[in-house]
Amino acid sequence: MAADKHDVVGVLRSLLSQWEAGQPVGWDNATIPAYLEAMAAWLDSYQQAYVNTGRAVPGDGWTVFAAALQAAAFYE
Repeated sequence: MAADKHDVVGVLRSLLSQWEAGQPVGWDNATIPAYLEAMAAWLDSYQQAYVNTGRAVPGDGWTVFAAALQAAAFYE
């Protein structure tokens, strides 16, 4: 399923809501620099992650961006 602008806004709002009570439990990258570094690393290799798990690599930027926003909280 392809994402659109509204889906990305929803992901951002969801991530923000996780911070309402302070640093989210379970986030591996809970600082802006760590989060951005993880996002860059995930974006650099996301195609292979999809291939390795037998999923189709998304072809649209909104889907990739929404996934990157979510993955950056945990990607190492």
